[in-house]
Amino acid sequence: MNKQVVLVTGASKGIGKAIAHLFAQEGMNVVICSRNENQIRKTAMEIQKNTGSLVIPVKTDVRNHVDVDRLVQRAINEFGVIDILVNNAGVAIIKSLVETTDREYDTIIDTNLRGVFFCCKSVLPHMIRRRSGFIINISSGAGKAGFANLSVYCASKFGVIGITESLAEEVSDYGIKVFSVCPGAVATQMQMKFMSNEEFERNRNQMIQPEEVAQKVLQLVKGKFRTGTSVDIH
Repeated sequence: MNKQVVLVTGASKGIGKAIAHLFAQEGMNVVICSRNENQIRKTAMEIQKNTGSLVIPVKTDVRNHVDVDRLVQRAINEFGVIDILVNNAGVAIIKSLVETTDREYDTIIDTNLRGVFFCCKSVLPHMIRRRSGFIINISSGAGKAGFANLSVYCASKFGVIGITESLAEEVSDYGIKVFSVCPGAVATQMQMKFMSNEEFERNRNQMIQPEEVAQKVLQLVKGKFRTGTSVDIH
């Protein structure tokens, strides 16, 4: 894996940060992005210090195709290639369907689904040209089963699996593999929205850890899995 280039969205904390850190430990050059410029710069410095790999932070809103194109071009300018794209950026708003506003709907769908679309569309021409690459989309257990007060979030994550399966068919002839990962409850700040602080702290060690998700993503890149596969993590 040494000197391959991985691009990870939503990487300032949680699952994205764990993925970026693990891939940097594997000797890869890493490009990470987040809407929070201070946080993504801090994360890049931390990973670079701990691993010695080059980590490029880029402030990016994946809901904006201009931002995404700029991010991808920055990675290409720095390294010449993008070997692996990890679409991790995501948000959740816990509300019943009837209470969800149009703006909240757009925020969830635009981040979780439109962001995947924009990133894939921007990165794929480079991968197609080289006839190789991996795309890993972080979906969720909520992408396979519906949950009350998460209808829009679930819809977005179901959609991520749909894009994964369709895209895998589209680009298989170019040597590009596309996967989705569907974790259950992961011990992250996002998960804290689903429970009280006391409940979160009580159950933290029993939940999936971000590093476990990162290990599964690395396995997908290193292993011989069938393209289009959605991998559950319990």
